[in-house]
Amino acid sequence: MTKQPKNILLGTGNPLRSDDGAGSFIAQNFQHCSWISLDGKSAPENYTSSIKKIHPQLLVIIDIAWMNLEAGNFRIIPYDKIVSLQLSTHSMPLHFLIEYLAPYCQKVILIGIQPLSTKLGENLSKTVLKSCYIIIRLLKENRLEEIKQL
Repeated sequence: MTKQPKNILLGTGNPLRSDDGAGSFIAQNFQHCSWISLDGKSAPENYTSSIKKIHPQLLVIIDIAWMNLEAGNFRIIPYDKIVSLQLSTHSMPLHFLIEYLAPYCQKVILIGIQPLSTKLGENLSKTVLKSCYIIIRLLKENRLEEIKQL
């Protein structure tokens, strides 16, 4: 019998806008047998029906967030702070998405990465790229509790 993944990673952001593509990059480069990795790009709400059907134990959403930290720093953003932060552009604000999906998930975590740039047409900055690989490693090793909260 095949083990059903119990966690979902939902990366968000626009890969054509430099560091705004960090969540998307992580989703594209993360694989683990206990996880389903979804690249929501600029429209993560397109995956709501899939997430609702799976009823994951854990939903981790990753996006850039302007948190007044040095570029590349990342934090778990508590729900009550999401509305006050500038997150990358989406057709649906992330706090609405989380509110909508929360009843279908045992736990929802938002990880924000402080961008260096969101200029059109540039690749991920080296600082943010390094952070992406650290987050991928923490996810694979089930060490999310090591990420500081904002």
